[in-house]
Amino acid sequence: MTAMRGPRRWAVWSAACALGVTGLLLSGATAAQGQDPAQVCSDAHPNAGEADVPRYTQNLEGNWPMPIPGDPGGQVHLFYETVRGYNCAIAVSNGGATYLDVGIRTEGGTPVTDIQSSGTSTQPVLIHAPGVCVQVTAAVGERSVISGFTNCET
Repeated sequence: MTAMRGPRRWAVWSAACALGVTGLLLSGATAAQGQDPAQVCSDAHPNAGEADVPRYTQNLEGNWPMPIPGDPGGQVHLFYETVRGYNCAIAVSNGGATYLDVGIRTEGGTPVTDIQSSGTSTQPVLIHAPGVCVQVTAAVGERSVISGFTNCET
């Protein structure tokens, strides 16, 4: 995990954006509204409402939820559901409303992001990537983190 401040994190994402992959960003309930982040991901799933909606499980590879240092600090959650191959990421603040962003991308792909200029959590971002490595970035206030690639074998 690498912690970065301000414009430096955007340089990393700008480089990632030059590459191409399609992802999915859905709006809906946020973890700040008191829901468990895994449930927020399940509610945002493209098949939400169907009888066989798969459940997301916390990613087991690496340090999840990944802490985001600073004041107020926070964490980024990464979940995966094995039935249809979706990854879901959400950033949550430890304190009051602040700037937040979260992004997820496949190796060599363009990130799918959500940015909140002032809030306590982001909307969930989803990307369909069965068996493809994904990388997550998130910021709370002026501090950010970038994960290594994970979920490569799922």
